[in-house]
Amino acid sequence: MKKIIERYIYAVTKRLPERMRDEVKEELNANIHDMLPKNPTDQDIDELLHKLGHPRELARNYHGEDRYVISPLFYDDYIQVLKIVSIIFLAITLTFGTFDAIIHVESATIFLMIAEVITKIFSNAFEAFVSAFAWVTLIFWGIDYAARKKKFPEWKLSDLPDLPTPQTTKISRVESLLGLILGTAFSAIFIILLMRYVDKVGIYENQVMVAQLFNKSVTDQFIVFFIISAVIGFVVNLLKLQFGEWKIPLAILYTAHEILSTVLFLIFIRAEGLILNEALVKIASYVDSTVLEVQSSMTKGITGITVFVCIVVGIDLISTWVKTLKQKKL
Repeated sequence: MKKIIERYIYAVTKRLPERMRDEVKEELNANIHDMLPKNPTDQDIDELLHKLGHPRELARNYHGEDRYVISPLFYDDYIQVLKIVSIIFLAITLTFGTFDAIIHVESATIFLMIAEVITKIFSNAFEAFVSAFAWVTLIFWGIDYAARKKKFPEWKLSDLPDLPTPQTTKISRVESLLGLILGTAFSAIFIILLMRYVDKVGIYENQVMVAQLFNKSVTDQFIVFFIISAVIGFVVNLLKLQFGEWKIPLAILYTAHEILSTVLFLIFIRAEGLILNEALVKIASYVDSTVLEVQSSMTKGITGITVFVCIVVGIDLISTWVKTLKQKKL
């Protein structure tokens, strides 16, 4: 039952301001053990904790009448709900915003398209956070206000929260959030580029395209696979944002996505006929070389890119699994 006492103290202190928690924890722990008999039974502990009262009520007595929009009594619950609602709002707005950008973007140039997509996705993300913050804050303010006017209901020891486990491999929420927003923006831009702007990517002279770079019949074959990869990446970033720590199922999904996206990218840049011959001829004329020499140089460059990408992805995956397995041992 020692764990029950620790859980009760945690249920009280988690609802107090940070500056008070350590002091109250020591004081409450000492008081509880002073009030218990020398060899307390489970019944003794149960009766004493119920005599002390509901953890929320005891926390309210400790922090007094300080004024808060959301008091410490409900602050942890408020933050948890805010995270969940923000992720849901963000997922919905980014999903619909991305589809809307892919379907309705009408920018005349590639650069205007990129600016339009980035602006739309970032504005959607901002609106999602503002909406989630406003609704959750308003609802919890009402709950908090009502709770101050009424007595807390009966409670059981089984209602006490579990003690938090130490987390040494947390995933940065800022990193996950930026990964989600920037990843969505990049995926949307790349897919829109393949679907609607391939014929505008090429070699220009005096603002006039003299040679198209990519073969549309080749790039079209990859669009559906890039969409699948983008969706999986979107889900992975949402889960990283939600969990906030590396777990084996998340690490497996992350690994699968990294391998899928890496293989897809390498197959794409190595696809036969990806670069149109007219572009190769034009490049050869610029560097005073032959088409075969240009192709040979491109092949060497692609090989270098392949080695570099594989090394970077390999290091990232090894690091991820070290963190995941370390977390499992804690």
